[in-house]
Amino acid sequence: MSKLRLVIPLLATLPLLAACGGRITVQVLAEGAEAEPVDDVEVQFLPFDRDSLFAVMISQASTPEPAVPADLEEAADTERELRDVWSAAESVWNNVRDSMRTINARLENLDQRSVDYRRLFDRFGDLETQERSLNRQRQSAFDRFNEMQLATQQRVDSICIVIDSWEEATFANYGDVEEDLLAALGQEVMADTTDADGVASESASGGPWWVHARMNTAAGELYWNVVVEGASSDTLRLQRENADLRQGVRQRC
Repeated sequence: MSKLRLVIPLLATLPLLAACGGRITVQVLAEGAEAEPVDDVEVQFLPFDRDSLFAVMISQASTPEPAVPADLEEAADTERELRDVWSAAESVWNNVRDSMRTINARLENLDQRSVDYRRLFDRFGDLETQERSLNRQRQSAFDRFNEMQLATQQRVDSICIVIDSWEEATFANYGDVEEDLLAALGQEVMADTTDADGVASESASGGPWWVHARMNTAAGELYWNVVVEGASSDTLRLQRENADLRQGVRQRC
């Protein structure tokens, strides 16, 4: 495959780079209401849209991209749902056990003849009964998840071999194409790793730039490919709202 067939179409989609310089600063935030900063996430700053380059390479591949059978995707979805049920049951069970440990510690410091001791003792007994029931539910949820996982894993492994082989052939010269594209743009790919505050930054001249990062979560992989016009005093926040949530069989390959 000619590299020019890849570079020229992509160059045609890119605006002219401005000459101004400065810094691009991003902050990676976790999912959920807390939105805590996430450290040790690699963030790349690219002067081109990597997804567009992948799309061009896929369109010029010698064979079509392998498709994941619909029933296998459905099975993977069911497996993920069962995993979430087990995880939730595990969390509730652990919370009850924590409460039991707290009460037990308080009982050790109370007079057994006191009203407070009797009240907490009865509460501990109620929680003990609840813990046994929750433990059975937790184990049952895990067994269902594990059974589905074992039933699908061999098929997932098989399709992943096919997908990996196709990707190796399709993207074999990605590095060379990227090198030529960067030379034509007069830029380079930069990268930084988020610190304890979830912050990564790089000096940047011109624009636009595409900020790329990915992070695994319980729900799936968060994938960012966010375009910014150039250096700015504002901080770009990478969070669930501006990410693609990638799930399914392909994310397990």
